[in-house]
Amino acid sequence: MSVHPISTTLSTTVLALRRAGCVFAEDEAVLLHEAAASPDELSALVERRAAGLPLEHVLGWAEFRGRRFAVDTGVFVPRRRTEFLVARAAALAPRRAVVVDLCCGSGALGVALAAASDTAELHACDVEPA
Repeated sequence: MSVHPISTTLSTTVLALRRAGCVFAEDEAVLLHEAAASPDELSALVERRAAGLPLEHVLGWAEFRGRRFAVDTGVFVPRRRTEFLVARAAALAPRRAVVVDLCCGSGALGVALAAASDTAELHACDVEPA
């Protein structure tokens, strides 16, 4: 796919994302505009997203429980619906919990659970270098 320069207007970006089938085109366009340092970079970001790359991989981060976590291709993107699981685990955890996050990916779940307790001890690891 060749790179075609796009207009730097938000509405043009929304249109390009809508054409590509992005359901939340308006929200994504704002994030892409905030992430891009130049029109050329914006064009490249929009092209990657329109080609089907997950938004979080295009941006290089995912938000989870109010924090940003670095993600790259090959790293599982933490899902919003998993925030409920972290909230439940935090509510049930003993005061001095030991949190073990195996195959942690970005580490978002373990960090969020440990952050919910000032005294939690976190151990997280993954075999995937990304």
